[in-house]
Amino acid sequence: MRENRSADPWSAFLAPSGRSGGVRPPGAALAGEPGRAAGYADPAAEDACRRVLAQLRAANGPLSLEQIHHSTRLGLLEVADAVDRLRDRGLVAVEREIDEVVRLTGE
Repeated sequence: MRENRSADPWSAFLAPSGRSGGVRPPGAALAGEPGRAAGYADPAAEDACRRVLAQLRAANGPLSLEQIHHSTRLGLLEVADAVDRLRDRGLVAVEREIDEVVRLTGE
């Protein structure tokens, strides 16, 4: 019997035989894990959104992503994700000046 061996040792770990790839779509439940409701919001993401909004309100003006990152102590990816969520909700607008600047909309 011959074993398939990949040059990449992680490929066997991430997608063992008999299973589909190691990546699952967001919101997809693992086997045995209860499914999430369609309106389920990630508590960490919602906390990041609240922190970004609070910082923008306290600043009384636009802030760059870097300024939000430093003042909220969130990671850059967390800030970007929170700003993207807030923009989808119509709460903030992102403008390109020297850097990307985030400003509150009329709420």
